[in-house]
Amino acid sequence: MRKSWALLLLGVTSLTISCGSGRRLQSISITQTMTGQQAQFVATGTFSSAPTTVSPLPVFWTGAPPAPRYSLSPQPMVVQCTVSGPSPDLIIAMAPANSSAPSTGSTSSTKMLTASARLVCP
Repeated sequence: MRKSWALLLLGVTSLTISCGSGRRLQSISITQTMTGQQAQFVATGTFSSAPTTVSPLPVFWTGAPPAPRYSLSPQPMVVQCTVSGPSPDLIIAMAPANSSAPSTGSTSSTKMLTASARLVCP
């Protein structure tokens, strides 16, 4: 009987440890919409567990090359399309893979997922 309880406890402990990895960001997508000469980018995240889709996803918006530090925001990235041309032309959204990571930190010490989109002006 003790052996059965020990095996049951071992099985439950293993299951708890394997499920304890937490919710993970799996991918980021970016959608661009235009209003007049203004481009707006919104990030959507796909996660490993419910809710599996989050939009807008809090991300760090940057150009290339990415900044050394990040600060997450759910706000869209807004870029003006002007006669002199768009700036920047490559939009990058970054977010930590671990959903419990802090909202600010170092991009070099945090596992980050990224997505990029080209700015398309009319």
